[in-house]
Amino acid sequence: MENLLSKKRLIENTLSMGVLQLVNLGLPLLSLPYLARVLGVEQLGRVVFAFSIAQIFMILTDYGFNLSASKAVSVNRHNPEKVAEIWCSITVIRMILASGGLLCIGISALIFDRARNEFVLFAIAYIMVFGNVLHPQWLFQGLEKLKVISIVQLAARVIVFVLIFLLVRSKTDIYWAIFLQSGGGFIGGFIALPLTISIIDKKRIHWPNSQLIILQLQEGWDVFLSTATINIYTVSNPFFLGLFVEPATLGYYHIAEKIIRAFQALYDSISNTVYPHVSRLATNGIHEVLVFNKKLFIFIGGLALLLSVVIFFVAPLTINKIFGDDYKSSVIILRVFSLLPIIFVASNIFGMQTMLPLGMDKVYSRISMVTALSNLFIFIPASLLFGIIGAAWANVVIALFVSIIMGVQLHQVGRNPITYDVNQKI
Repeated sequence: MENLLSKKRLIENTLSMGVLQLVNLGLPLLSLPYLARVLGVEQLGRVVFAFSIAQIFMILTDYGFNLSASKAVSVNRHNPEKVAEIWCSITVIRMILASGGLLCIGISALIFDRARNEFVLFAIAYIMVFGNVLHPQWLFQGLEKLKVISIVQLAARVIVFVLIFLLVRSKTDIYWAIFLQSGGGFIGGFIALPLTISIIDKKRIHWPNSQLIILQLQEGWDVFLSTATINIYTVSNPFFLGLFVEPATLGYYHIAEKIIRAFQALYDSISNTVYPHVSRLATNGIHEVLVFNKKLFIFIGGLALLLSVVIFFVAPLTINKIFGDDYKSSVIILRVFSLLPIIFVASNIFGMQTMLPLGMDKVYSRISMVTALSNLFIFIPASLLFGIIGAAWANVVIALFVSIIMGVQLHQVGRNPITYDVNQKI
């Protein structure tokens, strides 16, 4: 009976997270053609650069808590005092990190001309960082109570979507375009705050002592190094590219990347929902984890491969018809990116769904750090020498490198879910 309820809860949370992520991705994708045409490719590039900075700080303030804290909450879900302790500690840490990030942007505006000229854009985009702090998705994931919070986030995204079409009418409305996109998460987080407090119980809310803060930092450190380095190398590429190319060129790159990253974000939402379930399977033994992940790869990987083929062939029609002739340069970028979906699935199942639940945190962390460093030595030179084409191929090479290294490491210890014989039992 308990196993049946667990599966039902997993399905419900997966659907809730999937629907929310579809809206999070679908609405921006639906508004992107409008923004691309109204703002123009150069203004779009400025918006992309501002958000690339904010996204880097979002990852830093997450500190890997979406995994480490989600796992801790899941394990202690029947201990309200412990859950409240975890929430208080992590919220304080994330607020401090977010405030420090804003301070860094302010200091950079005093030093660099470009940061000074674009400071207002950067500051408005940074609202999304504080919105992310207000919305502790890791808490609801760990408790597997995503249904209600998904509805709140859904409402906030729909409101923002409508306002974009009402308030962004010309190139001069660039500030509205940034504010609405960054403010949606903040509004959702603010609306969800009473729900969060009711779950925690306001009587249990307290300022954590230094020992609790240090404990959470220590527990999340390995995950932070692994997930943050992977994510930062992904979202920082538009930032690095924006340093070397004109805003218009960054706009071309963004259109193609946005389309392909939509799949990655959708899969990430499913992956984040499945992770607590896999973590519990790991308590029953390695075999159950590998069998589950093998089935997951066959199903999701097959869909990803089909998606790659479709994207490659419909790229010209998608770009030209939806975004207009001004964005023709995005077609070849999208075709290069069409190789990424199946690679995303493989690396996620190898890393997040296998290495982390089976206690291979340090191996995962080392691979991620090497990958991030490799990205600097591949992406930046490729961008300088070959422009956006080089940047696109650098993304594919790095992502493939991650998957191969993880797969080999797991195979050497008999834990590769793809090559694992389900008839044996470790």
